[in-house]
Amino acid sequence: MSVRDPLKIRKTLLAAAVAVALTGTGVAFAWGAGDPPAPAPSLSSTPGQDNGKVRKDKSQRPQQLHGESVVKKADGSYETELSQRGTVEAASSSSITVKSEDGFSQTYAIDAGTKARPSLADIAPGDTVRISGVKNGGQATAERIVEGAGDRPGLGLGRGNGHGHGKAPK
Repeated sequence: MSVRDPLKIRKTLLAAAVAVALTGTGVAFAWGAGDPPAPAPSLSSTPGQDNGKVRKDKSQRPQQLHGESVVKKADGSYETELSQRGTVEAASSSSITVKSEDGFSQTYAIDAGTKARPSLADIAPGDTVRISGVKNGGQATAERIVEGAGDRPGLGLGRGNGHGHGKAPK
């Protein structure tokens, strides 16, 4: 055996190693031969789980008493929307006055577009209501009046039978 043969073998092996390293094949081979990485821990693997927290029912959650927000309508104009929860102080076929727990009181005009549940005739002073409407200038107009505080069990988030006393449809 000549002295050049081992040197030739070394050069060939070195060239092969460089080629493997440059193409990334060595990295892929080494990665594939190792143990698979452990999955990262997560808070919840199933959507909708509450992670052991006790959910509050409606009567325990904070309830909005009254609010006012400005929204941009589809035509580009702005509208002030009102919402209030409180006790009816006065009610007639043309207006309703509601007073919230914190003392805020608002009188709303009632027009042909106002919807009430159960009906306007059934709403009387002393009743608890939720009301939503719009404000134009200084005039508030009721769009929807719903009897009940909204803190009892219901069937949804304020749609259909989710209003009122939380009774299921028959």
